[in-house]
Amino acid sequence: MKKNRLNKLFIVATEQSGDNIGYSVLKELKKHYPYLKIDGIGGELMKPLMRNQFFSLKDFKSIGIVEIIFSIKKYISIINFLVKLIIKNKYDLILTIDSPDFNYPLVNKIRKKGFNKKIFHIVAPTVWAWREYRAKNFANIYNELLVLFEFEIKYFVKYGLKTNLIGHPIYYINKNKNYFENNKNIAFLPGSRLSELDKLFPYFQNAYEYLLKYNPDIIIFIPTLEHLKPKIIELTKNWKLKIIISTNSLEIEKNYSNCSKALVCSGTASLEIAKRNIPQLIIYKLHFLTELIAKNFIKVKYANLLNILENEFIIPEITNSKLNKISFEKGFKKLINDNKSNAEQINKVNMILKKIETKNPPFYTAAMRILANLN
Repeated sequence: MKKNRLNKLFIVATEQSGDNIGYSVLKELKKHYPYLKIDGIGGELMKPLMRNQFFSLKDFKSIGIVEIIFSIKKYISIINFLVKLIIKNKYDLILTIDSPDFNYPLVNKIRKKGFNKKIFHIVAPTVWAWREYRAKNFANIYNELLVLFEFEIKYFVKYGLKTNLIGHPIYYINKNKNYFENNKNIAFLPGSRLSELDKLFPYFQNAYEYLLKYNPDIIIFIPTLEHLKPKIIELTKNWKLKIIISTNSLEIEKNYSNCSKALVCSGTASLEIAKRNIPQLIIYKLHFLTELIAKNFIKVKYANLLNILENEFIIPEITNSKLNKISFEKGFKKLINDNKSNAEQINKVNMILKKIETKNPPFYTAAMRILANLN
């Protein structure tokens, strides 16, 4: 890194998990290089660390193949705007995070317009699950890929893409000290997108009705994001059990320590719950056409990463066309009442986590790789 001038970084995060990662990486960068100029796309966490935020997470609500098709005109317009902006401002390095279906077309077009400086990406596309050809595509346009899991490296280095392991952010999460049978509360995690909340909330409602009948003293804890909080308050306004809805990170951590079980929308949240030693049931539902199309390409049987890694049904999950009122009620009752099964889940989860957790802090590792390549 040259000390005699100020460097400019452009960062792109279009999902909440990407905003979480971006915020932590930017904090590390600022510690070591406080005068770094940062522009880009992100959420509320990243915004205070940036000079200019050109779009926010609210502009990227689509998820799944079918939903993206209906938003493609908007995304093309955003990409065209960003390409002109990036070329005009001559950024020293571009950092994209996750969201390959948006970031790949963006970076590909930037390269075609002659941008020849370094471009990094954090969170590998899931080429081991489907669309393996993306590994070669990424190798053609990116300088370096920073991955969360060691097993991902082999898919990209064979195409000559420099790939480094940083580790998963669950590194920073502390395990619950209290054994789950001794805690009363239950966590409801309905997703980070409004579309997920809309599709899954009927099942959270079913869970509430069961708890009201059989566990009337239980407290429901719902950690969420600012943009979803009003909707969740509205949806739960008639619930008679005690509910804690929180967006505050310290308050969220405190409440997690009192949770005995969790009902979770599939995704990053399920790994975080696993690290906290909380037994969980995972649910998810794609648009039925998205599921139909994806069935022809997906090479894995499970949605949850830990289940995929072990090729075993370790964390219960009910997804897509298998998710209905009957299957959900059966799975949820087992989560609430079968502590023997819950104990087995936690034991197996901890064995898998030992295989995938890194010794060094991921965000520091990522920041050091970026700083070493600013020019």
